[in-house]
Amino acid sequence: MSVAAFVLRRIAWAVVALLGISLVTFALIEVAPADRALLALQSDEAASTVQARAEALRALRVRFGQIDPVTGEEYPFLARWLRWLKHAATLDFAAASEDPAGFARRIRTALPVTLLLSFLAVALAVAVALPLGTWLGLHSDARLPRVVDHALVALWAVPQFLLGTLLVLALAGGFGPALLPSGGLRTPGATEWSLPAQALDLIAHLAMPVFTLAVGPAVWLTRQLRESVARAARSDFVHALRGLGMDEALIRRRIVRNALAPLATATGTLLPLLVSGSVVVERIFALPGLGDLSCRAVLAREVPMVMAMTMLGSVATLVGFVVSDLLHRALDPRVRLAAER
Repeated sequence: MSVAAFVLRRIAWAVVALLGISLVTFALIEVAPADRALLALQSDEAASTVQARAEALRALRVRFGQIDPVTGEEYPFLARWLRWLKHAATLDFAAASEDPAGFARRIRTALPVTLLLSFLAVALAVAVALPLGTWLGLHSDARLPRVVDHALVALWAVPQFLLGTLLVLALAGGFGPALLPSGGLRTPGATEWSLPAQALDLIAHLAMPVFTLAVGPAVWLTRQLRESVARAARSDFVHALRGLGMDEALIRRRIVRNALAPLATATGTLLPLLVSGSVVVERIFALPGLGDLSCRAVLAREVPMVMAMTMLGSVATLVGFVVSDLLHRALDPRVRLAAER
């Protein structure tokens, strides 16, 4: 099977998966106890009488597409999902009652924050995992690497919200002087500073969020690379190269090269970790990214935004899986992907 056929086959499966994800997400929103119309009505001070509240509630439910404006009956669940699916097929995720430009603007404003946070977290995780995982794998029988591996497992067990909270308390003035800002992207008035000062201010604001988001992927990649390197170091071809008298430095390069191929496939699971982690991290550190936007949409039961964020995260995850399989194939052409068998 050619690369193009493999990619097309994966795209077809991705479309089926996205349909299932959208249906399940829509159903979960449906069974949620909160009512978006009632939530919106709570902030409407004009609806003071019972009749006014009833009329306002009906108008809101018509506006949000919950009931038929003529009969007043609630639209069936499947009809509402199919209507959403029809608009989503044209990338129109905004509800009929919302401003499409404003809806898209909210996503465009939040997207760069999450992309920057995720990119820096992945870069930090890879920068730590490559040398540390290689060292642990090459010295897997030594005492110190085993201690370090146990410490990594313990670090991985710390929940993100707890790690982020501890960092805020330790470095943002909770237990002493504030060494780093506790949240946000910039200090008030920083736009008037010089560009180098603004860059340093941005780095200071992102230091704790990036570290918090990178810990999980870094530990996971390190342990995956450790196992892969240790397995390659015990393989027959390494013993054969040593028997031929090859230099030890060259043998280590061969070991690492062989160990990186399985790691390429494993990195596809980083995207789900980052997508789920960004919600927690952005809320803790008050970052206006997609995670924070998703959380606010869920609390407000804003169905169009929840569905848009779910689809965006699902597409990113599925693309990550395809890219990781292609990377595995590029690094090790001998590997036959499951789809090619």
